[in-house]
Amino acid sequence: MDLPVPRDELERIAGRCERREAALLPVLWRIQQAAGHIDAGTEVAVAAFLGVPRTRVHEAVTFYERLRGRPRGRHLLLVCESICCSLLGAGALLDHLQARLGVAPGQTTADGRFTLETVECLAHCEHAPALMVDGEVLAPATAEAVDRLLEEKA
Repeated sequence: MDLPVPRDELERIAGRCERREAALLPVLWRIQQAAGHIDAGTEVAVAAFLGVPRTRVHEAVTFYERLRGRPRGRHLLLVCESICCSLLGAGALLDHLQARLGVAPGQTTADGRFTLETVECLAHCEHAPALMVDGEVLAPATAEAVDRLLEEKA
């Protein structure tokens, strides 16, 4: 299987590591930047490229929150579920988003616009609850502010 990044670029990445298998995360990150996600076929190709078991590649893709095994929506919505955010309304915010978008955490809307996920902390406890949209934090996140944001991103 072909990799979505030129082999010579991946060789440069692997060459910066003392051991080839140590390049697993940088190689996966670069591939995800290019392809948007890392599917099962790509896992097999990365394993062959680095000379590691496919299970090691799969474990990395499924363990690290920032690596994705499936395509995600154009816009990524991350709802903070830390204790501060939970106490100050994150549950209600998540319920609102689920109802508004028609998806549960870990899912993408049918039109491919939004992926909804939860995270443990966005480091905005003093303005909880917090929501991150495409890398930008909205805190405190209210249903009204979220609705405006969704309209802007639609």
